Order: sequence, then C-alpha cells, then structure tokens
Amino acid sequence: MGGGILQFLHLVVGLGHDPIPHHQHRPHRHLPLGHRLAGLAKGLIHEMFVGHHPILMNPDLLQKIKAPTGAWMPGPRILLKLTGEDRIRFLNGQVTQDLKKLQPGQAVRAALITAKGKLEADCRIGATSEALYLDTDASLRESIRTRLEKFIVADDVTLEDVSDAFRLAHLPAFTSTPTDAPKDCLSFSSARFRESGLDLWIPSFSPWNPAASPLPDWEPLRIARGLPRWGVDVDTNTLPPEAGFESDAISSTKGCYIGQEVISRLRSVGHVNRHLCILGSRLSPSTCPSSFLSASCSSEDGKVVGSLSSLASDGQHILALAMVQRNHANPGNSVLAGGSTWTILRHA
Repeated sequence: MGGGILQFLHLVVGLGHDPIPHHQHRPHRHLPLGHRLAGLAKGLIHEMFVGHHPILMNPDLLQKIKAPTGAWMPGPRILLKLTGEDRIRFLNGQVTQDLKKLQPGQAVRAALITAKGKLEADCRIGATSEALYLDTDASLRESIRTRLEKFIVADDVTLEDVSDAFRLAHLPAFTSTPTDAPKDCLSFSSARFRESGLDLWIPSFSPWNPAASPLPDWEPLRIARGLPRWGVDVDTNTLPPEAGFESDAISSTKGCYIGQEVISRLRSVGHVNRHLCILGSRLSPSTCPSSFLSASCSSEDGKVVGSLSSLASDGQHILALAMVQRNHANPGNSVLAGGSTWTILRHA
C-alpha cells in the first residue's frame, strides 16, 4: 500500500525522477508510514519551488494583451433604468462612484456595497439626458432591485427593470455607434475592460448584431486587466479594495454613500487582509484546460495562502486570478496551485 501512495505522489508532482533514488540509503526506516509520507510530500513541494524556477513574465507584458477584434456579448445582464428629478442624487448615495461627474453618453464602473463595506454588486452605470442605466450580473436581478427600492422613500425616482428589452454588446476601441446599428440602441462610451470601447444596448426585438468574438477569447484580457467575475473571483464576502476596485470604481472625493466609512477607514488607517492577484505560469498554453474549478494556493512551507479562481491562455502564457493573503501577495512571490508553480505578477 505504501508503495502505491508513493507512486501516486510521484506522478502528481511529475518530477520525472525518484526523489529518493533506490540505491541510496533511506534513513529513519523506523518512522511510521504517515510521517515518512508527510516528510516526502514536504520535500516534493520544496522541489516544485526550487527546481521549477517561476516564469518571471514581465508584468508590463500584461498591457500588451489586447481585446479580440469582435464584440463582447456576455448574454443576459440586469439592466435597471432610473428616471425622475432625484435619480442622480439618489443613486449617487448608493454607489461608490461619483455620478455627478457622469455626462450623457458615458458609462462608469461602480460598486454597490453594504454598510459594512462588503460587495453587493460590481456594476456599470450609463447616463442619458433623461435617465441612468445600471447593469450588473444576471444572478443579482432580484437582490439589487430590492436593495435600491428599499431606499426610495420620498425621492422623485422611478426604477424600472428593462433587462428583457435589451442585450449588451461591448465594442472594443469604438468611439461611436456603428452606422448600421439600430437607431434606438443605447450607446455609452465605456472602459469596460480598462481600455476604451463602446457599450451598445441593442433592442431585444432587433435582428441586428455586431460580429462577436467567442467569450473564451475575452478571458485573457479580463484576467490581464485584473477584472473579477462575479461569483467566481469575488462575491458578497469581498471588500472592494481587496479586488482592485479603487483604481476605477471608487471615488475618493465624493460625498456620503452607503459603506463609505469602511472604505475611507481602509484607505486612511487600515489595510485589507488579502488581495486579488494576477498570476503567471511557466506551463505550456496547450495544457490550459477549457473549464476550470478553483484550486487552493500554497506557500513553499505547504501553508494554504489563497485560492486560484480564474484561468486562461493568450496563446503564449497562462494567466490566472487568485485571492491571496496579504503577507504573501507581494509581486514576485510564488505559490503552488493545481500541481504547478505560479508567480504573482501584480495586484488586480
């Protein structure tokens, strides 16, 4: 039985040689099998770190990963329409972004958070001259509408769910609506992937669609830009600063909003205990799986320090997102996940 377990460990790690050659003396034969296996496993983990030098992919190369040529069409999204004289003041008190600076035809990233600072939604808010439009992950349809309606008391605000009336297409690098698009599209300039582009909300009844790229083709860009997917990389247990929201979704100058005290305290005197990190691997892109389940991340001493949640290949490198404990999340550090060594390139 012991030989079978040793062989299994040997194959999982895939070192290609026996860590303890048969001709060498094997000390401590009197130790129980469990102790010997624990020591062997620790030695193999150490060899994974020492013998497999981390790929030090230059973090600057992340910016060279570009959007596919076709549109991003994610499928169902929530789209809530807010009208009324108080719509800007009302929604500005609900989200982390400063909507008073938002001009018609623009969309910005924002977060809805609880009074304790935890995420409720990662969203985009677009403006027209007569309305605000909030979109977010389809799984949050009921909870976000309920959250907003709860705070509409004496405000001149009407909230309408128009999710079924439109479908979203994000057009990379576009600055204006395509000339052949339906005239009744909603169009917003939007850095949805942290680079210029256009969000186009197409009426559901329209047969028109832009040429689109498959969704998996967008994953390397999403990961390289440090953008989390709801329910995969972040959820309601996440503080926005843990996942890089401060770079484009949180205003440091606007007035009061729900959860602002927690965000301000973290910014001025505190710190978060973990960071969403972008990781690179020396694995061949041909080994990148088409589907992926999360994997724990371990340090060299075998301690679990985080969880790897998203993974994709750009054809040259394999990239991943992982939430890593603060004391191990420095760029250049390595973690072991899924039997491979990963290098932390930067925070999201």
